[in-house]
Amino acid sequence: MIELRRSPRITVTWRAGVKLPDGSLVIAKIINVSAEGVFLQTSANLIPQRAYPMMIEIPGIVQEAEIYKVSCKGTVKHATLSGDSYNVGMQLSDMSELHAQLVIAWVSKTAHLN
Repeated sequence: MIELRRSPRITVTWRAGVKLPDGSLVIAKIINVSAEGVFLQTSANLIPQRAYPMMIEIPGIVQEAEIYKVSCKGTVKHATLSGDSYNVGMQLSDMSELHAQLVIAWVSKTAHLN
């Protein structure tokens, strides 16, 4: 399938934690990622247009066993209930330049394999 979006997405299986306003942490599974955002599944109903502090575990490009714990913020663009979990699209921000380049490297690596 040809990716026609402005920011191509790649399928991944990454873990993330999202900090809720009450201080609790909800675990999420990232389904796909682009240079600008992520699509994830979580048990929490995240509020559209709200920014949440996040921690994403991203494997290294060369050594996938090397896991980078990436701190950032995710602003909810959309959230829908699907079965017993929520599908959430988030725009990423407040990520270090090094970690942003790691995400871009993953998108580029996988895009070239297709």
